[in-house]
Amino acid sequence: MQKEEKTNILDASMPHFCCLCVAPPSTIPHIRCTGVVTSGIPLTILGMEPEANKIALYVQRYKLLRELGELQVDPAVDEAAYLTTCCSLLLQDPEYCLIWVAQAASRDDVAPLAMVARDGLPARKCRQLAAGLAKNGTVPAKPAARALDPFDADPENLLNRLATLTGGHSCGFWPLVYNRQEYGVLTIVSIRKAGFTGIEFDFIANVAATISRTLHTRHTSQHLRLEHDFNCEIVQTVQALLVSLSHCGEILSFNPTAQKVTGYSEDEVKGKFWVDILISPEKRAESQQHLSALLKGGRSEMNFQAELHTRSGDSRVIEWHGSIRPDIEQGRVGLVLFGIDITEKIAVDKALNHALAKWENIFSSVQDPALIVSEQGVIVDVNPALLTASRRPRQEIVGRGVCEILHGGRRPEATCPLEVLLSQQKSRIFETELVGLRGHFLLTVSPLRQKDGSSGGALLLARDLTEEQLMKAEAFRAAQLASVGELAAGVAHEINNPINGIINYAQILIDTNQIGNNAHYLHSIIQEGRRIAGITRNLLDFSRKRPQSPEPVLIPTLFRHCIDLIQHQYLIDGITLHEDYADNLPLAFCNPQQIQQVLFNVFSNARYALNERYRAPHPDKLIALAAFPVHCDHRLFVRITITDYGTGIEHDLMDRLMDPFFSTKTKGEGTGLGLSISHSLVRENKGHFRIQSQWGKWTKVLIDLPAAEGSSI
Repeated sequence: MQKEEKTNILDASMPHFCCLCVAPPSTIPHIRCTGVVTSGIPLTILGMEPEANKIALYVQRYKLLRELGELQVDPAVDEAAYLTTCCSLLLQDPEYCLIWVAQAASRDDVAPLAMVARDGLPARKCRQLAAGLAKNGTVPAKPAARALDPFDADPENLLNRLATLTGGHSCGFWPLVYNRQEYGVLTIVSIRKAGFTGIEFDFIANVAATISRTLHTRHTSQHLRLEHDFNCEIVQTVQALLVSLSHCGEILSFNPTAQKVTGYSEDEVKGKFWVDILISPEKRAESQQHLSALLKGGRSEMNFQAELHTRSGDSRVIEWHGSIRPDIEQGRVGLVLFGIDITEKIAVDKALNHALAKWENIFSSVQDPALIVSEQGVIVDVNPALLTASRRPRQEIVGRGVCEILHGGRRPEATCPLEVLLSQQKSRIFETELVGLRGHFLLTVSPLRQKDGSSGGALLLARDLTEEQLMKAEAFRAAQLASVGELAAGVAHEINNPINGIINYAQILIDTNQIGNNAHYLHSIIQEGRRIAGITRNLLDFSRKRPQSPEPVLIPTLFRHCIDLIQHQYLIDGITLHEDYADNLPLAFCNPQQIQQVLFNVFSNARYALNERYRAPHPDKLIALAAFPVHCDHRLFVRITITDYGTGIEHDLMDRLMDPFFSTKTKGEGTGLGLSISHSLVRENKGHFRIQSQWGKWTKVLIDLPAAEGSSI
């Protein structure tokens, strides 16, 4: 017989099952069958038997289908055992000789999970052939696998070898799929020579659907059981009170944390009303109303805080969160309460609030200006005393730089020593002028530490220096200057003699005409030598005790004598003088020559500062002179103020202005002795000498001289 053309109509778009006709090699020319069925409806069936199948076979298959549907599967039972049972039931069909289910063992491999063979067949060899078919792709592990040509005459063809071993003539594959989940492929080898009939297709399709549905149910049950076990483990281990209630408020479950906190076991509280166990007596009615409103209203949750009395009589504060728990079977709703024991937290918060209130009370009641500053020099908090001293509102201070508020700012390239202290976290107590607070202060810098030891900024406390404290500071500085004066006198005497010799020898060379063309060098030697001699003369004046000859002096007259000497130079520089004297100005009791020297030194410094700021005439290029009476330490003084609106003095240099040989002028412009000598002269006249300044704006010199006896205002 001529071999018919092979047929392959397995379509990847129709993945429900495929059926192949197989037979031993001797019967291949006589029987050929292959086809695909979608949803149990045969698409192509070649050599199908007539519909007159035996009624008994139909009844038996219906019975098998019913038994498979009624088969109960315990989720704990191994899946292979269930599939083996299904295969065994199907094997009762007299036309089936070998049945197995293959599943994906890995991404690229499939293997038989359960297999049943007719009695008398070598089960081991059958399993080996089935495994080979699964691995080489003959048995599709997934729907729409390629169709295998069963008519290959190759003796090594696994399907032919299986047909020879089992005596089967047909082989069909039904994927086990339910709800888009794949559970394997059911493979049936039949001894029927005419292949699978249409009615048989429906039967096996129903069998595959029943097995797939059962496997899906089993997997779902396992998943739900795992979730239930996981949820139970969470309930048992969660470090919070977890209580479930019925629709009427009876306790249904009580987790270990709830038992530990309350002191009651779950058996003791089950069936009791939640308010009787979880709420203190005075709050029970209110809490029950909350629950009733939640269950009756449209809300799905509630939050409240309540006190709980434990079995031992202790009181605990619990923060409760309640959520609706529906009971679908009973058509009712219940509640799940999730509670956090916040008793210790409340105690800590109360202690913290008490400590903060105490600190704020102390901080606010301090009479001296105080402020909290970060490590970067940013003001974090200030007390009322600082607001009063700075004459600024709080919003203009907090968040600003400490140098800007206390010192009035600085040059961009200058370094603020206070900010350096803050960055180094060093403690320091020092006297300084704070322009932003309008006075001299004793500033205390105290670093703050956090709990972990890290930096937490610093506390700055500024104590306003009283007149007595200023006088003590002046006395201390006078003692320092006296020591420097003694040293300067010795140095001046040692320098004065050789410098005079140098000047004299240079002059002799000039007088004897022995210099040739180098006269300008000798003149330079004489000029610089005289400058050195002037410095030594100033040093001697600084250290020499002058005769005390104070007398009553009218300050405006003293000013006029000085102005007459400097007026011409001030006109050249474009500097304006503004004078303001009190009408009732008393006489000052002082040495007029010494005070006049002081005024000349101050005028010289003021002229230099104005010329540095204004190179040409300017409306603000002026010096303001004023004199008025003041009371200090129960005594009457005449206060002289000389204010120039020049470059000002940086705040970090203010404490060094009285030091001998210190000068803010450029090299060669000053000796650094003018202010030191002036301070010493004012002290000799029993007065006070102070300087105030704001960088880039102004500098004010204050001289307080005692009033002459008999003067009054």
